Amino acid sequence: MSKTTCEVWCVILPLIFIGYSSAYKVFGLKNYPEFEDRPLTNVTSYDTKHQDCPQTSYNFPDVQQTTNYLRLQTPVPDLDEFTLCAWYTPFRTSHSDSWFSYANHQSYRAFSINMATTSVWLYMNGRMMQEDIKFSINREYHICFATFAASTGHSYMFINGLLTEVFQGQRGVIKGGGLFIIGMYQESYGGITFQSRFSAQGKLSNFMIWDRVLTFDEIGQMSRNRCFCPPNYLFFPDNKSIAMFGAVTAVQTQICPGPPK
Repeated sequence: MSKTTCEVWCVILPLIFIGYSSAYKVFGLKNYPEFEDRPLTNVTSYDTKHQDCPQTSYNFPDVQQTTNYLRLQTPVPDLDEFTLCAWYTPFRTSHSDSWFSYANHQSYRAFSINMATTSVWLYMNGRMMQEDIKFSINREYHICFATFAASTGHSYMFINGLLTEVFQGQRGVIKGGGLFIIGMYQESYGGITFQSRFSAQGKLSNFMIWDRVLTFDEIGQMSRNRCFCPPNYLFFPDNKSIAMFGAVTAVQTQICPGPPK
């Protein structure tokens, strides 16, 4: 190999390797082999259990307090794996707004997500993880947390359809029968105790939970199409499944059409 050729390839090859390694990290193809980009099979743009794709928005006022929150009325089962998705709009520069807080008999931090304009905190079976992730005020983001609770404890965070971060939680089944709160951080199980500094301030739309890990394709399609609902979701917010407290307001923006007959 000539000197000139060597000089060229000595520069190019490391760049190729860096790019290749980065791609493996971003898409979970090497470091996180349990999350494969599985193809969609027998899945349409409509849920097979519910004939429409509900569209709802909840506004949490821009003020610190301990009274504005939602409580899930639907019983929560044991979860080996699950995916939580929503459209999220922050209203203020915050330090730690608690958006999702699930407490059970084993831990008041069974699964919780706090999001600020500069960071995300995730709790799983009592273990806390924090990563620096930036959000802009009054900008809407599609977020998903695809979680392998029992097998590895990994929770994959997607923003606008792209895998952004991987959290390493405490591995183990997230036990059901607990209390799920949206907009406040639970500091105990049973007796609801809140602190105003953790109160959520922003808008949450199309919040849904599945008792399985969605595919890359499903998450990407949801971020591009509000009327795409992967099938057999465990929970979506409506008047029967949630109780609203304080000054939280709900707006049903539209009903997406069901499948053609």
